[in-house]
Amino acid sequence: MPPYAFLMLLGLPAATAGCWVAFNIRGAADALEALRQRNLDLNALAAGSFAPPAGSTLGLRYRVYGTVAGIGGVVLVLASIAELLTNG
Repeated sequence: MPPYAFLMLLGLPAATAGCWVAFNIRGAADALEALRQRNLDLNALAAGSFAPPAGSTLGLRYRVYGTVAGIGGVVLVLASIAELLTNG
């Protein structure tokens, strides 16, 4: 497998998923935050604690992670294009 294809296969999904969460398309970051809050609630319930668990309602952390993954994916795609153009 040529290196540019390998970089493209890694870069496209990373860029797509990262941008999906970073721009909160269809509530992706909000859904991840809701999943985290539900897990905190279930862990508190299993521990026998009735106090509300500490947690934020903002998906900002997931948006930052998505931005980093999206930028990394774009860098991989650009590297594969550069490899394709210079190798030909």
